[in-house]
Amino acid sequence: MAWNEPGGGNQGDKDPWGKRDDQGPPDLDEAFRKLQNNLSEMFGGKKGGGSGGSGGASAPAFSKNIFALVVLVLLAVWGFAGIYTIDQQESGVVLRFGKVQDEILRPGLHWNPPLIDKVLSTNVTRVRSRPHDSEMLTEDENIVIVKMSVQYVVSDVSEYLLRVRDPDESLYQATESALRHEVGSSLMNQVLT
Repeated sequence: MAWNEPGGGNQGDKDPWGKRDDQGPPDLDEAFRKLQNNLSEMFGGKKGGGSGGSGGASAPAFSKNIFALVVLVLLAVWGFAGIYTIDQQESGVVLRFGKVQDEILRPGLHWNPPLIDKVLSTNVTRVRSRPHDSEMLTEDENIVIVKMSVQYVVSDVSEYLLRVRDPDESLYQATESALRHEVGSSLMNQVLT
């Protein structure tokens, strides 16, 4: 017998994979009405059908429970959003409503309230390097090409992150100015040795 042929006289229109009901697709309007009634009952609305009875008294309590649950979920999300880590090589500073707090954050797991505190952190163990090369005029009016590199480590996190707008660019400009002053007040032989 083929897979799509009925097996006998009493099986009729059976499908080989199970019993086939001759019902059509579900009525979408009816499903939508049921969903709408359930939602209105859940959030304290009037019942769609049936008599009033005691069903109306439990709806506001149920909506209060849902409201309390939503508030608890939002508080939990807010609380978990404040958890962060400071890596082993980093230190951090806390800004509470934009004002610097005295505490320097050390490596580890921390919690700060989101939207109230802002945490800034930077690596304090890495040796940072800023190469610099430029042409400069000496005191005896000779041009020399000076190449140098400034290396530094951040020692004060709050000063580095908050007191200067762009610390690397400020260091570059200060190095350039000091180097031009020294080279400009020296003879070429002094610069070369």
